[in-house]
Amino acid sequence: MPAACRCVGAADRGSAARLLAGRLAVAGLALPDTGPVTTPGRVHGLGRFVADDVRAALAGALPAGLRSSLRGEFEWYACRGAFFHTDAHYGEVLFGAWCVAGPRREIVFARHGARLPAVPGNWVVFDPFEPHAVLDAGMDHYERRHYDRSPVSLFLGFELELDACVRQAFGIGLPRTGAPLLASSVAVNAETGALN
Repeated sequence: MPAACRCVGAADRGSAARLLAGRLAVAGLALPDTGPVTTPGRVHGLGRFVADDVRAALAGALPAGLRSSLRGEFEWYACRGAFFHTDAHYGEVLFGAWCVAGPRREIVFARHGARLPAVPGNWVVFDPFEPHAVLDAGMDHYERRHYDRSPVSLFLGFELELDACVRQAFGIGLPRTGAPLLASSVAVNAETGALN
């Protein structure tokens, strides 16, 4: 069911009806040090950067109608598995995650029951308001102790502007009356992704 997305400083909108996923070879990227990533379950930001070659590669992997929506700044993210959470502070973009290193995991979307592979080369674009987690393949819920000494997954994060093309491609409309609310103020169960 479409949800109503609410973020301070942005107009309320409906949640995205679709995900977009693909593969892009990981080659020639200077990867950041993931040694400081010691806390399991938490997604660690490892720095923002601008790189024309990265933008060109990602734009080439996107459908033609979405290429101009790709922002030019990127961020490294790393985790030892990630508990269910939202990124509802990204009010005016859709979020992309390109897995560039790590073990076989999945990005799991609780409300949709969708699971997408997160192995090096796989990327996904999704609504940051949707509860999601990074779990070992086949796992249905997050358990911190499972990830205490697990290998790190490294993602290159990117953003698509919520312009008319993106809204149409992902089925984003106005919020519906009576729809569930997704916002920073709505608690998400870290183990299951259920809205509290």
